[in-house]
Amino acid sequence: MAIEIFLDVLFAVTLFLLLWNVNILVFNRGIPNIRTAPAIRKKIISLLKEHEAARADRTQPYIIYDLGSGNGLFARQIAREMPQATVIGVEVSGPSYDWSMMMKKQMKIGNLDYKHADVFTHDIRDASAVVLFFYQLDKLGKKLHEELKPGTLITSNKFRLGDGWQPAQSLKVWTLYPFQKRLFVYYKTSLQYLAFAGALL
Repeated sequence: MAIEIFLDVLFAVTLFLLLWNVNILVFNRGIPNIRTAPAIRKKIISLLKEHEAARADRTQPYIIYDLGSGNGLFARQIAREMPQATVIGVEVSGPSYDWSMMMKKQMKIGNLDYKHADVFTHDIRDASAVVLFFYQLDKLGKKLHEELKPGTLITSNKFRLGDGWQPAQSLKVWTLYPFQKRLFVYYKTSLQYLAFAGALL
């Protein structure tokens, strides 16, 4: 009897994992949709608020991009806690984008928008800050070097940004999520860009 129950549970878990992987491959282009730990979300929002408050030119809009925004939860939280900012989630998955838009309309968040687009081709030149929980960070690092203006804040949950980026801070954050314990903080600076460009010569 115990063996039968075990086999039933094993079959159910296997079927769930199979369907989950099919969903990732078919709808998310092989990219899993994983929620950012609450403690890390809280820390990132604190960094965004500090960065926004320290700007020299407060007349320009403060624009935050969440690249690979998934179901849009974190972008919604940022927009609610920073109503003076414009928050844009960029997500390639159709179902995740549709869910994000539905939740935005339901919650009536005016300073939030979502783009159904590939993060590697979507133009982010107007960004004041970029939030990441992404793994293809060598390719994305090149895009950020090319498009971001000096002074832009970048936070990367768990994964270190590639293509020559050096973190200004590597923060250990206590969370209940076993694989989300580190937050990398970067700032796009003119000197960093010159060093990056010089390395290519």
